[in-house]
Amino acid sequence: MSGGRGPRPEEPARPVRSGWIAAFALANLGLWMGHYAPLAVLLPVRLQEIAPDAKETVFALVSGAGAVVAMVVGPVAGALSDRTIGRFGRHPWTLGGAALAAAALVFLAGQRTAAGTLAGWCAAQAGLNTMQASLTAELADQVPVRQRATVAGWMGITAGSALLPVFAVTRVVSGTGPAFLLTGAVVLLFAAVFALLTFRPSAAPRRSQPSPGPGPGRPGRLHRADFLWAWTSRALFFTGWSLATVYVLYYLVDEVRYEQRFPGKTGADGVLEVSVVFTAVLVVSALLSGVVSDRTGRRRGMAVGGSAVVTAGIMMWALWPSWPAVLVGTALLAVGHGAFLSVDQALVTQVLPTAAHRARDLGVVNISYTGPQALAPFVAGPVVTSLGGYETLFVVAAALTLLAGLTVRNVRGVG
Repeated sequence: MSGGRGPRPEEPARPVRSGWIAAFALANLGLWMGHYAPLAVLLPVRLQEIAPDAKETVFALVSGAGAVVAMVVGPVAGALSDRTIGRFGRHPWTLGGAALAAAALVFLAGQRTAAGTLAGWCAAQAGLNTMQASLTAELADQVPVRQRATVAGWMGITAGSALLPVFAVTRVVSGTGPAFLLTGAVVLLFAAVFALLTFRPSAAPRRSQPSPGPGPGRPGRLHRADFLWAWTSRALFFTGWSLATVYVLYYLVDEVRYEQRFPGKTGADGVLEVSVVFTAVLVVSALLSGVVSDRTGRRRGMAVGGSAVVTAGIMMWALWPSWPAVLVGTALLAVGHGAFLSVDQALVTQVLPTAAHRARDLGVVNISYTGPQALAPFVAGPVVTSLGGYETLFVVAAALTLLAGLTVRNVRGVG
């Protein structure tokens, strides 16, 4: 999967064009559809068919095993892509990961056993996280610091809005088998479009500026400390986020009484409506936050503000389990999520320990997202059933997101 060894650029100087940003956003949208379509819809439905009496346990095992694979593969694939950059850039890793994910999703389309489903999802996670490590590193490879939060805003939009096309997929095709096939095709197609539109085989390495990393007046140990603080902040934020959102469907049905309030509708309809509100607000928040952060150079303050707004949204859900409060809380979640994720993604690329190992280190950063996803079902379940219900769950989640904002203030290497 190597493109050959070559010189490693440091900080890019030339802004990327709108066409590059659009292709990059499209590839990320395909990536997140590959993550969310199986986790949100396809795997739960398939496992309910396979093991109706133990679907929760089997789903936890399958999703947890996939998360473990993701945490291992991300840094490893990133390290390998760091060592094999040549005339093809990181595109071989992006396309190779997408191809493996697509093949695994095709395999899942025909699985009718729990063991086969677990194996297929682990393979899909290996491919998706190889693709993710490569794509995330493109942000640091190709986008100058002064433009980075704007482009990272588009990454946040694709991650936050991917559930809408997922719902579209489930309505375009009938049955989980065809939906797995269509999802795999989307992942591979969008990755191929990005590679084709941004690949220039005869181009010389991009002219670069000196890295803001370790150097005179900036000891490497301080840069590593900044990286650790940034990683910890993201881990706290996504742990709180995952705990708050893992059981949204059950919260709407059991606490908000959505189906009783709107006869004829199901909890899934409520999740779709929440997703529409979230996406609409997220688009505006992420783009505005990215532009403002790039123009002012402020990263930490906006990340702190974003985490505080998310905390307020979660507390709305905790204290007022009603449909109007759900919608207001969702809007607050979208505002805060867009601000935190776009700015924090740019921030973390500025405190990587070394420029030569960007993809490896960003693969480690991705663990701060995949790890909480794996843990959330195991933690949230006992809290909801035995330790105080949804109110307790949301209070814990809100405390973690607030702590994330306090933690990011310790990152000293950026504004």
